[in-house]
Amino acid sequence: MNNDNKIKKVKCRRVFDSRGNPAIEVEIHVSNNIYGRAISPSGASTGSREAIEKRDNDNNYMGKDVKNGLKIIEEKISPLLIGQHCNDQKNFDDILLQFDNSSQKENIGGNVSSALSIANYLCASKLSNNNIFKYDTYSENLKLPRPEIQIFGGGAHSGNNKSFQDFLIYPVGEFNLDDFFNNAHSIFYKSKKIIESNNNFYGYCDEGGLYPNNLNQYQICDIINQAIVKSNLNPGKDIGISIDVAATNFYKNGKYFIYENILDTQDLDTIYANLISNYNVSMIEDPYNEKDLNSFTKLKSVSKSAEVIGDDLTCTNLSLLKEAITLKAIDGIIMKINQCGTISETLEVLKLAKENNLKTILSARSGDTEDCFLSQLSVAWKVDMIKVGSITRSERTSKWNELIRINEMLNKN
Repeated sequence: MNNDNKIKKVKCRRVFDSRGNPAIEVEIHVSNNIYGRAISPSGASTGSREAIEKRDNDNNYMGKDVKNGLKIIEEKISPLLIGQHCNDQKNFDDILLQFDNSSQKENIGGNVSSALSIANYLCASKLSNNNIFKYDTYSENLKLPRPEIQIFGGGAHSGNNKSFQDFLIYPVGEFNLDDFFNNAHSIFYKSKKIIESNNNFYGYCDEGGLYPNNLNQYQICDIINQAIVKSNLNPGKDIGISIDVAATNFYKNGKYFIYENILDTQDLDTIYANLISNYNVSMIEDPYNEKDLNSFTKLKSVSKSAEVIGDDLTCTNLSLLKEAITLKAIDGIIMKINQCGTISETLEVLKLAKENNLKTILSARSGDTEDCFLSQLSVAWKVDMIKVGSITRSERTSKWNELIRINEMLNKN
């Protein structure tokens, strides 16, 4: 390998995410002018089996500071990386994994490893004078992923853990990106007008979606359907509706505590059947507790018009995905790099998902940043969908705007 590919310097610093919490930013340098920079995001709704965040748990930033993570990078990891070839991503990530030597990045921290891994990946793409979607090995016959945009938020993204987490829309069939963004804008603001007229608008959630006051899942889905129709579109045919339930957040001791109700699995089954049959819901993410594979499998077997998606169930983890595939528990998978902690591990999950014809959805986190790397990666890896939040808040629009730029580049070629 060329010496120009060798890592010369690793820099890191504390920056802030969209919730104002400390985040780790890393730069991987091969020269003074060529480097990759990445910031680790942070989730509010997290699976118990995903990579552990490294936080200081002291008096600074209410325990959320990252000085210890920065110290690990500067004193222990950086010396291992200097002199390594940045364009050997697998070797780079293996160094991180060997140093950590734990199942959930307990020692290094998933926020430390993901910032390092992504920064190196970006450095290698810059060294080749290409955008990621031209540099990466998946880069033939590129096309845009289908955007999944949040209209309403709840759950951990709104401070109300006793509610479904996200209500989203996406284009059905062939789509034009500009047309869909226009439709999403119309549906978002028509939904807002409806809840304002009923005094049910409380504010905005972490990912920019509308935060309704005292509305249940049926009422929210009804409003979205109304807004779709008011936008001269057909629910289910032009615009799909998806829900991220994030059921683990309101699960305790075998029961689901939601909207002031105490429900069991059979009660949830009834709710999902109603949402699918009467409210045009066509994708349901994390409908049950993250360890209840059997209920996922049952819902998938009976839901012919709706897809079951795993997030907390699979945690971008190869072993968990294999288990879900064996039991035929899901139709698709959410992928978040900081759930597993490295680019290479995420790629392994993506490849297995594709081999088994699962829908692949690349996702941001609720505590995200202005970094628009995911938009490029979604095109490079040819994922089916990208899910980064709503059409408001700059950490969300930065990613949609990058997708617009990529669309222009692809249309010129």
